[in-house]
Amino acid sequence: MQFSRRDALRAGGGFVAGAGYATTGPLLAASTTVATQNLGLGVPLLDLLTRERLDPELVGERFTQLAASPVPERMAVLAAELTAESPAIVGVQEGALVERDGEPVFDFLSLLEREFEEAGGSYRRAAVSPNADITLPAAHDGERFDVRFHDRDAVFVREDVAVEATDAAQFAVNASRRLDGRRLVATRGFCRADCLVDGVPVVGVSTHLSAADRRIRYVQAQALANQLPEERALVLLADLNSRPLAEDPSAYNLLAGELTDAATATGEPALTCCREPTLDGGGLGFRLDFVLTGGPARPLGTRLTAVDDGLRVQTGDRRLWPSDHAGVVADLRVGVEPDRLGDVARALVARALGTDPFA
Repeated sequence: MQFSRRDALRAGGGFVAGAGYATTGPLLAASTTVATQNLGLGVPLLDLLTRERLDPELVGERFTQLAASPVPERMAVLAAELTAESPAIVGVQEGALVERDGEPVFDFLSLLEREFEEAGGSYRRAAVSPNADITLPAAHDGERFDVRFHDRDAVFVREDVAVEATDAAQFAVNASRRLDGRRLVATRGFCRADCLVDGVPVVGVSTHLSAADRRIRYVQAQALANQLPEERALVLLADLNSRPLAEDPSAYNLLAGELTDAATATGEPALTCCREPTLDGGGLGFRLDFVLTGGPARPLGTRLTAVDDGLRVQTGDRRLWPSDHAGVVADLRVGVEPDRLGDVARALVARALGTDPFA
């Protein structure tokens, strides 16, 4: 079996308590918290693309349901749940932008950003992955119009976290089909923010792999794995659409073979998905949402958010969950590898001055 650099980093020396220094393992260790949350669109969408033909009446029906749904209230619940945990880095998926004839109806990322502030948390959008961008013809109550669904993933960071660099990319292999003479592509990708958390470099990545086909997910997972850093502390905040017990080729098995599943490592794997897409029922039956760590990052514990029945939002005679996914929060110990002299020097100066002098 080949022993990679990433294997060596994962097997490296332990962290020293107290001052946070180590002799054989990572230096300048710090404790931090990260989180991942799929925001949930709130209406079925994928089935619109699996039919024999586009049905404008059905598109209009789904759009009308979404337009009447309490999206701001849902984002307020999720923002409050996350703010209470105070993660340094938050990865979100399904941060949709929904438009009618070019006019915005809901911008999930902007709503979440606003609700963070309302909840007393200061978070800013650091990186965004522009995923599928599909416009469909719709009809409702005798009106005809176009509906745009633009899917996005994002990385948010707390106000005290410096961001040194960002990146975003789309996967080359995606699910697609031809429908009524047009090619519809369910594009997926990832975004990345290189952060400085308490003087320690930490790379945060958010992604949402294809729901359509496990072979496509596997190819996307391989492409993502090839882009991940090995020497710096890494947190992959993801809806993998792949279960830990899935048969190979499995996106989860590939990534969990390279990285550490925080929930499994701490003996706390809990089910995260999926309630009904309409959010008014259903239970959590399996795990699709993960915090995976790499490099000098050690999981200390995990827990779920958005699972208390009291968090459901009342709308008319319906009580809706804030998302069809639970969120995952992970406490970590992160550090700097001894041979990364530039990172060590930067972290020392940042700790001494309280800021990153090179940002």
